[in-house]
Amino acid sequence: MSKSALLRLSDVRSLYLLAGECHDLGDDPNEWRRHFSAKLAHLVGADLVFAGELRGMQGGRPGDIGNVAWGLDTGFNVAGWLRALEYLSYDPAYSIMMNNYIEHFRAADGVARRRTDLMPDSKWYESLDFQEVYRTVGGDQTIFCFRSIPEAPDEVNGAVLTRGLKRRDFSLRDREVVQEGLSIIAPLVGGALARYSEPSPGDLSLRARQVLRCLLEGDGDKQIAKRLRISPHTVNEYTKTIYRHFGVKGRVELMARWIRRRWGSRCVWADE
Repeated sequence: MSKSALLRLSDVRSLYLLAGECHDLGDDPNEWRRHFSAKLAHLVGADLVFAGELRGMQGGRPGDIGNVAWGLDTGFNVAGWLRALEYLSYDPAYSIMMNNYIEHFRAADGVARRRTDLMPDSKWYESLDFQEVYRTVGGDQTIFCFRSIPEAPDEVNGAVLTRGLKRRDFSLRDREVVQEGLSIIAPLVGGALARYSEPSPGDLSLRARQVLRCLLEGDGDKQIAKRLRISPHTVNEYTKTIYRHFGVKGRVELMARWIRRRWGSRCVWADE
């Protein structure tokens, strides 16, 4: 059955709308990925999503660049996810399922595969990956999907979507929705959607983020001081920190960074 027979027009419409919503949050790699994960999970009925960037997929030894986890606060055990990151750090080839997925990825960049597409139940339930990671987390059925990042040799953006223990497998349509979703945002990563290799607003202190929001909204130093109830000197110190963080020489360069990449002014990272 072809992809066109599996996907619905409403699926594609929802995914393009989601890409636009992510663009509005695109200045922070964590914010847009959390939103993407939540909406994609809703579309395919996933309980848990891990989304981020990896290096070394083509070489068969994936390493984490940055990631977010969505859904861990709904009863899943974060210890399992931390265990997966630990295993990945000292033995990137520990996961048979990931190794099997990499073979599919090498053959077709951006392909999505379910756990049941990658290995039979008999091998899966006795594997280290299930026994030490998935069972600890509380998950089982899974979809993998990664796609190369433009102009970034052997670095990928992707997501792993999981359902809780004893839930049914994802459908073929679910798999295609995930693949199409990652395909739509792929050209935006590193452009409209910030990467983990870039300085992020979320890495600043709360007060610095609030000053940054004021700068992006066009406030002068005196306006910022009045708005945030801090001294002009303090505003100046935060402004210097912001310029150093983003590697710019002044306000014009800072503003140009947002304008050039068509980022909005939602600044959700400025709130507690």
